[in-house]
Amino acid sequence: MKNRAEKIKRMMEAKRKRRQPGRAREGERRRDRSSYPPWIQTSHDEAREETDFYRPGARDKEQSEPFFKKETIMFQVLSSVCLFLLVAILFSLPAGQFDTARQFVHQSFNQDFEFAAVSDWYENQFGRPLALLPPSMEVAPAPEGEDMELAYALPANGTIAESFEQNGRGIYVETNINESVEAVRGGVISFVGEDEAKEWGKTVVIRHYDGGESWYGMLDNIQVNLYDHVEAGDLVGYVSPARDDDSVGVYYFALKEGESFVDPIDVIAP
Repeated sequence: MKNRAEKIKRMMEAKRKRRQPGRAREGERRRDRSSYPPWIQTSHDEAREETDFYRPGARDKEQSEPFFKKETIMFQVLSSVCLFLLVAILFSLPAGQFDTARQFVHQSFNQDFEFAAVSDWYENQFGRPLALLPPSMEVAPAPEGEDMELAYALPANGTIAESFEQNGRGIYVETNINESVEAVRGGVISFVGEDEAKEWGKTVVIRHYDGGESWYGMLDNIQVNLYDHVEAGDLVGYVSPARDDDSVGVYYFALKEGESFVDPIDVIAP
């Protein structure tokens, strides 16, 4: 009976070894390694055991990660669509509701970015940005003992029919029909469209690089677009025919410093 029990036990151990051959071989390797003298180092086994400190796929996983995550892009797109729908719903509501919010959105979308002011600040802080073709540096020297004064010229020759005191914003000039209107100074086109006051018709506003603005109203066949860079003397548009006489061309001209209009006559070159 005892021999039969030992025989069954050996058969179960043999089956267990056949089911787990890897563990059996690992146990044999451990027994073989333990039989070595302590001063003998097996570098091959040590390198094999250092698997906890090296992960072969970690670097490949980092390199395979995309620069743009699809989830982030989708979130931004959905946020933009939701914002657009909210603004559309805001403006479709009856008058009297959310007037403050509508006014804020209207002012935000009609207020242009101060490109000229930022460009001037950048040049003062970091110098002129690198260009493919450097600008001409040949400037005529000013006479000694004289201070240079900033002076403007009329955008188009003509006769002042309405002064700054009469108009409150600028001057009304009569000239020849089809006369061209030119920029008085260089800058960035900050506005092209109908005058908000409904007085000057088609109007162009140039924001100068020093922060001032020049306004050109009652124009016909405008030749510039929003955010165009223009220099002094560049064509802005043409005068429009007078309402009471088609043979006479008219236009408005104004200068603005900060939040106030100034009399163009005070700064026009004689």
